[in-house]
Amino acid sequence: EHRVPSAPMRARLPQVLGALALVLWAAWLLAAAVVAVRDDDHKRSTTRRAADPEASAAFVEAWERHRLGTYVAVGTYERRRGDTGATIASEDVLAQDPPRRLHRQLGGATGRDDDRLLTCPAPPPGQDPPPCRFETPSGQSYNEWVAAEVEALAGQVTGPSAVYEVRETDDGCFTLDQVRIHPQAAFGVAATFCFDEATGAIVRSIVRHEGGVEERRVVTEVRAEVTEADLRP
Repeated sequence: EHRVPSAPMRARLPQVLGALALVLWAAWLLAAAVVAVRDDDHKRSTTRRAADPEASAAFVEAWERHRLGTYVAVGTYERRRGDTGATIASEDVLAQDPPRRLHRQLGGATGRDDDRLLTCPAPPPGQDPPPCRFETPSGQSYNEWVAAEVEALAGQVTGPSAVYEVRETDDGCFTLDQVRIHPQAAFGVAATFCFDEATGAIVRSIVRHEGGVEERRVVTEVRAEVTEADLRP
């Protein structure tokens, strides 16, 4: 049996149809926005992946040179949280004469003596520092360690699956921008590295991590002569 809608229902019908049309229109706009965002992301990803291969190769070469160079670099290290402004800072000293290396920072030190890792923990507040200790020899020489690190770095900044886009700036520094999520991304979401022309040492680095944390290292003195005292923990 066909029933004719009552007068109240006929009166509400345009309102119902109007609301339905509004919902469908909103859904269409949302779908269009999602497609647009995906298209933009795809274009942005494609553009970023087209990084300068010469800059990427030059950065890998500079990184290897700084690991193999002989120098002492003295400066400061600072770690800052952007949301709270909380900051920790210390002197930063890196002494390197391969296959020996010693890096002092935040009251502690880490280093290598060829295939042996050295750790000097930072002392608890108000206490004497615990003794430094050499780990059991790993069997991986200093040069082998550098070669493995450089190979891993090349995989993150070159090729179609690169994690970072690398560009070389006018002042000879390198900027890195993360373009792909990777669990072992070495340099946060963005980073800048500047190298000393004479020794290869990093003289300025800025690494920005997810959540607004920034690590900054600024070197104020570089010398090519390394003494035994520089490498003593």
